[in-house]
Amino acid sequence: MEKLTKKEFEILRRLWEGGHPCTVSEFFRENPDIAKPTIAKAFKTLSAKGYIKGGSFVQSKTNFAQAFSAALTEKEFLKLKKNQASASPEALFNTLWKTASDKDALLEDLVALLDKYTQRS
Repeated sequence: MEKLTKKEFEILRRLWEGGHPCTVSEFFRENPDIAKPTIAKAFKTLSAKGYIKGGSFVQSKTNFAQAFSAALTEKEFLKLKKNQASASPEALFNTLWKTASDKDALLEDLVALLDKYTQRS
């Protein structure tokens, strides 16, 4: 699974704490310290990344909205993160390579890191 931004993780954490599916509007009512457009964008990206899933549609005053819930529990999330952290160098490189928008820059950064650690030895 893709890495989360701090704000995405915060929203996911609050979904876990809430314990029930929420529409963007419901989430905003329960968490007014986060801007509604930020919540809407985070729900979209968290869904695309596979961390939350859309469920039933609920009717508000004038329209329908989809309620979202976490796709995995906090315990499952932490286990997944632990497994990713202990992955082999090849698996880590493959993940970096697949997600890199600028592969040349990635290779340059990796070479610089290798040089840095080689000089320390």
